Amino acid sequence: MKQDKRAKRTRAWLLETLLELIEEKEYSEISITELTEKADIARQTFYRNYDSMDDILLYKMDEILDEYFKKVQKNLETKNDPYFDFEVKQLVYEWQRNEALFKALQKSGLAFQVLEKLSAFFSQFHMKAQNLTQLDEKQQFLVYYLAGGVYMVLNKWFEHEMHTPMDILVDIFKKSAMNIDKIALEYIGDNGSNLLAGTENTQG
Repeated sequence: MKQDKRAKRTRAWLLETLLELIEEKEYSEISITELTEKADIARQTFYRNYDSMDDILLYKMDEILDEYFKKVQKNLETKNDPYFDFEVKQLVYEWQRNEALFKALQKSGLAFQVLEKLSAFFSQFHMKAQNLTQLDEKQQFLVYYLAGGVYMVLNKWFEHEMHTPMDILVDIFKKSAMNIDKIALEYIGDNGSNLLAGTENTQG
């Protein structure tokens, strides 16, 4: 138990120090030696926890987004909301709460890994909502399209110092999902798929 707590503290120090350094200089200019010296941690301790500096950021990203998915999973299983209101609000909230990390992931060239993670979650949302076990190619392309748009908007939101209120951002994402749903009906009408907007908005 003590070792686990020590490792957790070490990872927290390394993350905090790395985020500070990324604010001061380009990611490519930061060395493991500089990082460990500034964090007052031995190099061998670093390598007991990580293989590279990328791992520090990706480990924390996984921790945050996996916890996010746990929060929304129960809501997905008992889902009455066809527009994923809770899931969208929680995602924007997590982005806002962890601004420094997600900015650092962008600056360090790890945007693709974040996008892959988002796409995986969006795929899960779609499959759970539609009681599917897998997505066909067209459905997956629509998931990629939506995930890419959401990620770009969140990054631009940061660039503009989050001046746009969160509620407006959430509304944009929900309306975008409904537009994606129309595309899904056009291209995947045979299986009645409704991407991330449920089926109720197509009735009436």
